[in-house]
Amino acid sequence: MSETGANEGVAQPATAFSWQMNQWQQLGALLEAKRLPHALLLSGPQGIGKLRFAQAFAHSLLCQDASTFAACGHCQSCRLLAAGNHPDYREISPEEGKRQIGVDQVRQLQSFVGQHAHREGGRKLVVLHPAEAMNINTANALLKTLEEPAGDTVLLLVSHAPSQLLATIRSRCLQMSFGVPDQKVVLNWLQNYIGDEALCSRLLTEASGRPLAAKALFDQDGLSRWQGFDEQLQGVIQGRQSPVQLAELLAGEDILETLDWWLQRGLRLLKQVSAGVDCENPVWQAFAKRSAHQLVVELDKAQLLRAKMQRGATLNKRLVWEEMLLNWFA
Repeated sequence: MSETGANEGVAQPATAFSWQMNQWQQLGALLEAKRLPHALLLSGPQGIGKLRFAQAFAHSLLCQDASTFAACGHCQSCRLLAAGNHPDYREISPEEGKRQIGVDQVRQLQSFVGQHAHREGGRKLVVLHPAEAMNINTANALLKTLEEPAGDTVLLLVSHAPSQLLATIRSRCLQMSFGVPDQKVVLNWLQNYIGDEALCSRLLTEASGRPLAAKALFDQDGLSRWQGFDEQLQGVIQGRQSPVQLAELLAGEDILETLDWWLQRGLRLLKQVSAGVDCENPVWQAFAKRSAHQLVVELDKAQLLRAKMQRGATLNKRLVWEEMLLNWFA
């Protein structure tokens, strides 16, 4: 699911979302006090807009209009960003068709960091996302850059799972956490895009309050797809098909989407079991007699599996789902 929302890449000067103003003001204060570090780690759940925040901050630092702490959209620097060829800006993410950031992508940063900014007195900005998509070789290559930073370079690392990063990388960054935002604020934002308040509330519930994840569910018709997965699961509960047959069906779908469905449904069930919050899903009510401990163990396994797949692990999807479902129905 996209982290950027409506703005993919840097076609327009990015702006931070309204629910990110506290973090924006913190960075503004560091900048004003001339205490901005050379590397920041922006972490929090996926789907809340961290990448958009990183892009907005990078654009503001590159903007030539010093009268405001935001990209003006009109200066030469902003026009270069809009054209996608700013010489002092790099955005690094897995290449198309891949889930890992390649070591060569990061190694190329060393020559970029070693150069002076094109604008006198300016900065060079690097946005790397998601940071946990680096394997050990890529992470070590980045560590060399972090250990010998150039004074005019700022690196912004965006991470959905900072615990998966090397401790040495985390220790060399100023860490800034982003939590799930206030629901009233994001509901208003989502309504401006979708309109239907009841649908927006349902989307936010399904996405655990993450606004961009909720928007992605709407854009990709995720609610109906997840309902279809629920119906197939009900077929196993009612004995109309076996867990192995369901595993075969799920193996034909995108593994990250199906794991997102499984995790979100499981988390809502856990809230019902542990805190009495109704999961409001009749199919998953069949598992409400499980203990909270059992659910935590199964969900931890699924979360670790998703992290592996996100990093590009090549696992047999059918066997993955067979093992999960057979354990679940054991």
